[in-house]
Parts: sequence; C-alpha cells; structure tokens
Amino acid sequence: MGSNPGASLRDYLRRAYEEAHLTSEADLSTIQQLTGVLEPDRENLLLVYGGSFNPPHRGHIDALLSGLRPEVAAIAIVILPSEDFQLRHKMSSQAPGFFLHRKRRADIWGAIRSIPRDRVWVWTSTWYPFKPFMEALVRLTKADGFKLVLSNMIGPDNLKPECPLANPPYELPRILVTNRARHIPTKFGTNGKPFTWAGFGEWCRSPYGGTDDDNKPGQPRVILWMCVGMGDGNAEKRGYYLQYVRTVDTDINSTSLRHALVQRHVFNEISLNQLSTKDLTILLAPMLLDNH
Repeated sequence: MGSNPGASLRDYLRRAYEEAHLTSEADLSTIQQLTGVLEPDRENLLLVYGGSFNPPHRGHIDALLSGLRPEVAAIAIVILPSEDFQLRHKMSSQAPGFFLHRKRRADIWGAIRSIPRDRVWVWTSTWYPFKPFMEALVRLTKADGFKLVLSNMIGPDNLKPECPLANPPYELPRILVTNRARHIPTKFGTNGKPFTWAGFGEWCRSPYGGTDDDNKPGQPRVILWMCVGMGDGNAEKRGYYLQYVRTVDTDINSTSLRHALVQRHVFNEISLNQLSTKDLTILLAPMLLDNH
C-alpha cells in the first residue's frame, strides 16, 4: 500500500482477518461500512469494548458511544462479547434463566440502529483468533508507516486500580475508563482528579476538550484525563479517564434486568436463544436504545 497520506483502516482489517483465518462472509461483512482513515503523522487509536453484554442494554450503548467523542479521537471501536464459558463462570452464583449465547449477543449488537456502522463493528468470532488478529493488524499498519495503538475500554466498575491494564480477554498497553453510564465518586480524589493507578504517573488533563463549546447542545461537559505508565520500560502504557462532569445516569443493574425479564416471560436458555434477532430486540426494546 505504501506510505500514503492516509489509508483505509478497512483494508488492513480485511488483511488481518485473513491472517487470523477469518474469511467467511459473516466475519468480513461486519467491517464493510467502516470508513476510518489511518493517518501517518499521528497515533491511530482503536478501542476494544469487551464485556458480557447479557443482554446488551442502554448503559452499554451510552458507554460505547462515549468512546466516539472527539476528545478521544478513536479511529474505530470493536465490540467484543465474552465467551460463553466466561459468562457461565461469572453467573455461576446467580439464578439460572436468562443466558444469551455469545453469537446471539453479537447478533443483538449488530441490530442496534443507534450505533454508527462507519466507526463501530462487532467481533462475531470467538476470543481465540482475536489476539493473532490484533498482532497482524498492528504489524501490517506499522509496515506501511502507520502507528496503530489498541486500548481496552471499560466502565469504572470494572477498573482495578492496583492492576488497571489487566482486563480480559487480553491485556493491552492502554485502557480507557468512561463514566458515561456509571459514575463512581470514590474513583476521584478531593482535587477533582481520578486517583492515581498503580504503575502510572499523575493524571493530567488533555489539552483538547472539556469546554462547553466542544459539546453538542444539551450534552454533558466532559474532561479527558490522561496518565503515563512508569517504571517498567514500556513507553506505550497509557491510561485515559473520560469524565462526564454532569453525569446522565443510565446505570442499569444487569442482574435485576435479567430477573425482571425472566419474571415477565416464560423461557429457558434453549428457548431464549432460539428466538430470532428481531424478536430478541423487541423483547429487549425497553432497555435497549431507541431512546437516543
């Protein structure tokens, strides 16, 4: 491809998919609408938004969309639903009843109309080829003079300040925390900054963003905090905290949501996962998004 002023992210994604032996129409169709352009004179940030998503709901969507803020400047976001075995382990102490298989969770994400397909795609395969895919993507873009950096994106409830980068399924050198859907005041000190993470320096405010003029009318003001890894020689380590100063609480208790769905509808794991994607989105409509 050569060192062009810019190059299509989608082209590199396709090549990385092929290296990871993901060549089916189901795999490749998810990236067809992406329009991101890699730029040679800057870092190109790709966010990985992983989670159980059992089921996806409005809080997940609000968090996802916050990653598209201009302050973050991500070229794209990939949604990475957890594996069934990981979800079963997570839910082992909860009452059975509402369990969506990974493929169905991916199907629901793919059907949500408020998600911009030119900047977001859903990983429809398992976790296992995701690592070789990422490695191939970074290598291919680097060979043509582009710097692509990958960062996990999480909510503050999943943050572990003692080991902030340890986020399943794969630890990446960067992580973005967004409080768009869930604000936890104890993550911040009396000086208004997030508390310092283990292995990272002090937080500083991004020079871009944080003013009301940068926000759409009616949208809450945001600040992007940044910190740099210290002491282990990894110059790529970064932390980001996207703080919505005036939070709009869309926090949803997933356990209560599942319990309410089971109470209102008679189904088990088999019958639930046999529903069509359309029927699932109708079932979940009250807690999904068409409110945006």
